[in-house]
Amino acid sequence: METKADIRKEALKLRSSFGEKERKAAEKKIAKRLLESSFYKEAESIYCYVSFRNEVDTAGIIEISLLLGKKVAVPRVSGQKKMEFFFISSRNDLNPGAWSIPEPGLWCRQAPKPDENALVILPGAAFDRAGRRIGYGGGYYDVYLERNTGCRKVALAFSAQCMERIPSEKHDVRTEFIVTEKETIICLKDYPQTR
Repeated sequence: METKADIRKEALKLRSSFGEKERKAAEKKIAKRLLESSFYKEAESIYCYVSFRNEVDTAGIIEISLLLGKKVAVPRVSGQKKMEFFFISSRNDLNPGAWSIPEPGLWCRQAPKPDENALVILPGAAFDRAGRRIGYGGGYYDVYLERNTGCRKVALAFSAQCMERIPSEKHDVRTEFIVTEKETIICLKDYPQTR
């Protein structure tokens, strides 16, 4: 079996190979699927990554969520494998942070730990249909979600990032749903199904 590093490298290479037109069309379908999902509609708070480089774009999702009156929180790195989420009222609240990824400004209020009314939107390099996820190697989301277990979790990914099976360790946090341009995958531990 390939290592996590090998899979990450392969998935990121596939993700970066999309042309701009193809990427934009896929991102539009992913956003539409997410916004029409019951788990998104039912969520009062959206804890969302701020897209960077060639990740599935979240700018529109953040804007629409704010317009719909949902509370939107985005992450700020605060140390080694440590991040917290802060509420924003617009994308104007974002400044370049760790690794030049946009982060909430110092004036933003810290969000409480996400509960059953919150939806956490995860980034990642690779996923499988059982909800296993390979991030970028920092472990920030695994550490954060390990102590915040009451929320629902969804990953946004291009279908090319979804693998047959990826290795995972005990501390790796799984996602419940994966939204791609082709389908919404409902991740179950033993028997994955699609909708």
